[in-house]
Amino acid sequence: MRFSTTSAMLVLTFAATTAVSASAGAAAAQPCDPNAPGMNQMYLSECWGAQAKVADAALNAAYPKVKAGLHESGVDPAPLTDIQLAWIAARDRVCNYEVDAMEGGSIGPMLYAECLDRMTRARTARLQALLAIVKAKGGIPRAEPVSPKAEAEFKRVYGLLAQRIDPKGRAALAASQDAWVKYRDRACAFEGGNCATELARERTTEIESGWMGERFW
Repeated sequence: MRFSTTSAMLVLTFAATTAVSASAGAAAAQPCDPNAPGMNQMYLSECWGAQAKVADAALNAAYPKVKAGLHESGVDPAPLTDIQLAWIAARDRVCNYEVDAMEGGSIGPMLYAECLDRMTRARTARLQALLAIVKAKGGIPRAEPVSPKAEAEFKRVYGLLAQRIDPKGRAALAASQDAWVKYRDRACAFEGGNCATELARERTTEIESGWMGERFW
């Protein structure tokens, strides 16, 4: 199963964000609780879809501000364009993998929207943190090596997941990881600091959050 959303085009063009209806906004303001009275799969899918749109709007609002702030701080923001494109490719691979891994069916749209929401919020927070660090330090900090502990934990969780899925699933997981690595390498070459450690932790968290079955890690 493959999904495509307007969010990809929104971030690619950095244009005006998709308008979210009042009802969708109300849904996004509340947790998408599957145990709430009257809850059904259609509502959950709509609720998470609304949250993903809100997250996408926040990213589209933050991106030009971060670019402008970097420029004002004497840092050329041009590399952010390629980094953002790499992130979009990674996000799409990861989110589609998570849906396929769970054999999505009617739950697929919800799983995809949940993944979009998580990854988009994480990307927005990362961009904002980058600008704050640049302003605090007066430029891009020196790159630090990845924390052995964070790297080991990622490899542990990734390995356990790979053991639980069939060869086709492992190939899809590997493809999503390859896309993530391309994003990580581009991002960390630009950001410096603790980027490698932070993204190792972020990837571990996404693997755990995207798994809907019994906890295995």
